[in-house]
Amino acid sequence: MPTIKNANSLPQNALNRSVTFTTTNLDNGTPFSEPFIVTGPTGSFNNPLNIVTYGGNKILIPLTTNTSEGANYLKIWLPQPSSNKMYITFAKKANSMSDGYYDYINGIPSAYRADLRSWILDGTSVPITQAARNKTLVFEAIGKNTNQAQETIQFRVDFSGLFTQTANPTGPTSQTA
Repeated sequence: MPTIKNANSLPQNALNRSVTFTTTNLDNGTPFSEPFIVTGPTGSFNNPLNIVTYGGNKILIPLTTNTSEGANYLKIWLPQPSSNKMYITFAKKANSMSDGYYDYINGIPSAYRADLRSWILDGTSVPITQAARNKTLVFEAIGKNTNQAQETIQFRVDFSGLFTQTANPTGPTSQTA
């Protein structure tokens, strides 16, 4: 008997960040909505992104080298065929879900936040003094109706953390963000 999988929430119903694309009519300066094609992400990283593509419209980025059940991921929902909106949700691997990943709805657990902080650091050390660190994913987008190579735009999605290293006189050094 086949296992019944739980349906995933729509990305707009999960805890998310979104990017909305518009095109400007160069003749009159008026913005208009059209579907978009998005490619990426790319960027320069110390540790590879190890991207997994699911169903052609979802990109999954593991936050650690652990990819087993319960591992934490960023899930990028590329615009659907008639959409101008891209979503980024916070997910964990869950074989019980129809796409294999559970999107957090109401909050992110502390273990996820710790993995996200490490992913942002990208293998660099935690600064002794308080410092902001960013990890930037680079994408390209083009409108399906305007679809001209010269109309392609590049955009970035930044993930930021504020990091401080504190010395513990009775134990090892710890990090906070």
